[in-house]
Amino acid sequence: MKTIKVDSHVHLVTAKMLMQVSSRFSKIKSNILERAESMGRKFVNPDFVEFLNNTSIPDFARLWERELDKNNIDHALFLPISGGSNEQLDEFVSINPERFSAYVFLENPKSRSGVKKFEKLIKTGSFVGIKLYPSIQNFSVADKALFPLYEKAAELATPLLIHFGITHAPLSDYRFTNPLDLQLPSKMFPETNFIIAHFGAGFFRELLLLGFHSENIYVDTSGTNNWRKYQPKVMPLKDVFKRTLEVYGPSKVLYGTDTIINDASRYRQFVLREQTKVMRDLKLPKKDRDLIMGRNAFDLFGLHDRMIFN
Repeated sequence: MKTIKVDSHVHLVTAKMLMQVSSRFSKIKSNILERAESMGRKFVNPDFVEFLNNTSIPDFARLWERELDKNNIDHALFLPISGGSNEQLDEFVSINPERFSAYVFLENPKSRSGVKKFEKLIKTGSFVGIKLYPSIQNFSVADKALFPLYEKAAELATPLLIHFGITHAPLSDYRFTNPLDLQLPSKMFPETNFIIAHFGAGFFRELLLLGFHSENIYVDTSGTNNWRKYQPKVMPLKDVFKRTLEVYGPSKVLYGTDTIINDASRYRQFVLREQTKVMRDLKLPKKDRDLIMGRNAFDLFGLHDRMIFN
């Protein structure tokens, strides 16, 4: 069986997407971005904006193809940053669907129109998952209004990725960040697959508790995992991997980097190196490493028809 490498958590950011997000936050509170920047969080870097303004969707596709080739990554799944991202993500993925797939983002996933839009976007062929961001969308994943979406996701065999925990977003509501909110939906919708990003991004204990009798919850490893710095005790990443694998097993863990390509940085090689070193240090068998690095995502997202090998 060929070794497959799939990065299940990366981002495409364009000038249009950034403008839409900035506008949304500004409407909520006029000076929120300026206040966030005064506190040390830079969200609208002028150099980044200039780069985005001069980079077309085909340009981004060529950049990503080169970066994936350099790092021996066969396929990448792109997360949107707003509901307005879907159209550009569709255009981007269509340039090279063998290498790229995307997640849907719905501005109102609790509405009937949101569920219909989700179904329509899945049928384009570009989208293989859906992203929920409870703390910035201001809902609990246990809200019954989301149940039709979960039913439709099961019907379309489309996993839902959820960002719980801490976030760099300039405005969020941490009442909706606890992964334990997923406990009831995961039981009520056993045919729906859920993915928790970034090891729960600070809610690691809760992530592990969810592993009790859980068969349809996956964990992604993406990002720097700097949420560990804000715990009572900082855990080495090796220990985070070890406990996750002990609870969930290698068949429920997905590799990711949280990469965003801009003019100053490219693919997050340091995340790739750190995570592969952790797996070597844990002496994981090759078959388990292969599951985490790509085979799990390949099967979960149904990439068999997109990629030229099985």
